[in-house]
Amino acid sequence: MCGIAGQLGRDPGAFAARVGPRLAHRGPDDAGVWQDAGACLVHRRLAILDLSPLGHQPMASACGRWQLVFNGEIYNHGELRRRLEAEGQRFRGSGDTEVLLAWLVSRGLDGLGALRGMFAFCLYDTLERSALLARDPHGIKPLYLRRGPGGSLAFASELRALLAADGEAPSLNRQALGRYLATGSVPEPDTLVEGVQRLPCGHAASWRQGRLTLQPWGALPESLVGAAGVGAMPAAEAVALARSALEDSVAAHMVSDVPVGLFLSAGLDSASLLALAPRGLHTFTIGFQTPGAGGFDESGPAARIAAHFGAHHTPLNLTADQARQWLPAFLASQDQPSIDGYNTWCVARLATEHGLKVALSGLGGDELFGGYPSFRMVPKLRHWRRLIGPAGPPAAWLLQRLPQGRRARLQRITGLLEAPPSLAGAYGCFRGLFSPAETGRLLAHWGLRPDPAAAATATDRGGGDHGGDGEAPGGREGVAWLEGTRYLRNQLLPDSDVMAMAAGLELRLPLVDARLQRRLAPIPAALRLAEGKQLLARSVPELPDWFLNRPKQGFRFPFQLWLDDPASPLALRLPSTPRGIDLTPWYRRWSLMVLQHWLEVHIGLSLSPAPRP
Repeated sequence: MCGIAGQLGRDPGAFAARVGPRLAHRGPDDAGVWQDAGACLVHRRLAILDLSPLGHQPMASACGRWQLVFNGEIYNHGELRRRLEAEGQRFRGSGDTEVLLAWLVSRGLDGLGALRGMFAFCLYDTLERSALLARDPHGIKPLYLRRGPGGSLAFASELRALLAADGEAPSLNRQALGRYLATGSVPEPDTLVEGVQRLPCGHAASWRQGRLTLQPWGALPESLVGAAGVGAMPAAEAVALARSALEDSVAAHMVSDVPVGLFLSAGLDSASLLALAPRGLHTFTIGFQTPGAGGFDESGPAARIAAHFGAHHTPLNLTADQARQWLPAFLASQDQPSIDGYNTWCVARLATEHGLKVALSGLGGDELFGGYPSFRMVPKLRHWRRLIGPAGPPAAWLLQRLPQGRRARLQRITGLLEAPPSLAGAYGCFRGLFSPAETGRLLAHWGLRPDPAAAATATDRGGGDHGGDGEAPGGREGVAWLEGTRYLRNQLLPDSDVMAMAAGLELRLPLVDARLQRRLAPIPAALRLAEGKQLLARSVPELPDWFLNRPKQGFRFPFQLWLDDPASPLALRLPSTPRGIDLTPWYRRWSLMVLQHWLEVHIGLSLSPAPRP
């Protein structure tokens, strides 16, 4: 796990000096730079595999022709090493970077499908003056791209690092701002900075003589594309298949030359990882010492399940005062604004304070096994919208004129009624932040409406997917597809990466694994996505009955209590908003507060009322 950056097709100048320090938190163990007259590669290392200097990057091939900078982990590097050794390849060290370099030199783009792991890399050919860049199928590891003069290309693991590269004042991407207001995160491949994009997940980029070509290489795993399974499958067979696949994924994610910990909630996902992992893990949980926060606090059951499996458990009992004191450091860690991420920032800080460099997380289990309330509610919303049919827009017009009441929810329902029936529309109503009408009013209030052509493009792309995803399938499998391609991809994964790396911690996700999900894909959706994550629970019989029979309680921070309590205000300024925008829900206020802070710091923009013409 590391931070990488580079500039191709341009004199390096001060690129390394400007960008390297901005990535230091991602790799406190080592730093490296390679450059010549027309290229520069920068690396910061967090040493996890092969702790010796043989893991130093940028890493050169034995012949000296190729240079590699790589961020992530290749979990099957041992298997690939053996295949390469059988072909006559010899290795000096024991890490995955040297294996990845040899594999790419040997196989190129065609070799990406054999990689199991999370990764973003750039392989530079010093002879041809060309480069291959790629991201893993889920996009667990980020890679930001910015094209420059003369066809040059700059890239980095974080947006902020690219903004420091040349000192140019960044411009706001207004289309991306609108999509942030709709969802609470910035959907890939966009960023809030005009001219900077993320390389889409599962894509490779070839750069040669100033020309950049993107192409998909790793299709989204079948289980997140709504595969319903082929034919029938006995429940016992599904359980055995899931058990085998889960054991394999956990074992692969435990490969490390340093100790591995676990982020433990009282939920089924992280407890299942604990049950399947070797005994003696160091586990970490957040609890809350806030009056009235009992419904948020999972620290008791988490401590009990940790003791059941012999874990060394460390809780963090967070108060509103502590949350307020840490807020400036959290905000300074945001690469892009989001309504999520604070929990990961806190628990990652706790883990590194106890000497850990690597931790597992149960992220992805709800998407994979149907755990969110959305699996039940979104199909119901779509069915309700279909029943209303052509009466939807008139009904929306009437709702707009009712007494305000629970305005935030009412606005989202109005947005659902105004649009044609679809699962994506129902999903947006359920998970959305501000309705389309509210988003338009906010942007107009700040004088930041995108131009009509950009807005039309966003609508064509579904308002939350990157190009090519299309419309969702139906039913629970369609919700799984939406949760994977929107919530997981655009919010949970980016937040988890940047907030864990802010503390210099590698976060591994055994339930967000392409091989695991391809193995589970033949299981019919009715079994895999059965309500209550029954398949996962039955696949891990080590979990005690008292734990399995507890009511499901998603992990939440008591932000509503903190933001509503005048005695413990969080030190953030709320931007100006037009009348009629309901800011009662905490997540609406929080999203605007972190947005305001980010725009002021990184773009020099304040969200204030636009001057009247």
